[in-house]
Amino acid sequence: MGIFNKFQKKESESISKEASGYISEALTIIESQVVIDQDFTTVFSSGSEGKVMEAAQKFKAAMQLHPENPLLHYAWASCLHLSMQYKTAEDEMRKCVETHPEFIPAKLALEGWDKWDSMFKLPPWGTTIKAIHPALSKQLVKAFILSVRDSIVPRAGIFLRDTYGDFQDIQALQSARITLASVISPVRDPQVIGVYAKIYDSPTNPYDVEILEIPFRPRGDKIRAKYEYLCIQEDIDFVVIDNNDRILVNKRLPIPQNMRTTNMKIFKMLEDSEGAEFSDSLFMNAIMEHQQKFSLSDVRY
Repeated sequence: MGIFNKFQKKESESISKEASGYISEALTIIESQVVIDQDFTTVFSSGSEGKVMEAAQKFKAAMQLHPENPLLHYAWASCLHLSMQYKTAEDEMRKCVETHPEFIPAKLALEGWDKWDSMFKLPPWGTTIKAIHPALSKQLVKAFILSVRDSIVPRAGIFLRDTYGDFQDIQALQSARITLASVISPVRDPQVIGVYAKIYDSPTNPYDVEILEIPFRPRGDKIRAKYEYLCIQEDIDFVVIDNNDRILVNKRLPIPQNMRTTNMKIFKMLEDSEGAEFSDSLFMNAIMEHQQKFSLSDVRY
């Protein structure tokens, strides 16, 4: 399987009712024990005898029913990590990689283990979500790629806050065509990556979205991880909210072929890079240099 595998396919499409029950019970426990904020996450009742460990055992039971499903093994290891069973979690993540070498999320987790964190510390998101999670809201002052979790699948999503009330015709916005593109910037020291979108709520004056980042951080870094998710996804959530956290748009869009091709190149660059830490000043200088060398008219959708 290529890097655009089906790992993000919902587990309910391929597993038994009994295993789905275990997953549902585990997620209920996690939601009662984990409080996610923008800056930190609080996990209650962790440890080998805690409630979170009960959730881990339920994921283990689901995995034992479907040992061929790497996503369930990944969820078990991730929940063990959440319960601070770090050595056991690492051992299980390694077994997942050895058994399912094509399953990229486990490989990425293991390679960045010292900085990697459990996917159950990601805010939940999905196509049926009706309210923005507070941890997502606090990060949104403009447009960002953010990491989220759809049930037991870690994902990247595009989130845009309509700060200035630019979208007055909500019906037109909700029915608008949206095009997407990724760009490898000419600015390479450090390497900038751009994600662009056009929202055709007005056919003659589409709304432009520009998201710039330097994802080449150390392996396991949260910023790096969300771009790794982006590169191995076949679709992406596109979300627009207003200043009152009202969701104006929540669409799951297929990633177009041109963007996939660029994402594969970005993923290869990430595979080849150990990454580095960047100061805020270096980051801002790189972003400004990109905007001087590259304009919205240069984007090829």
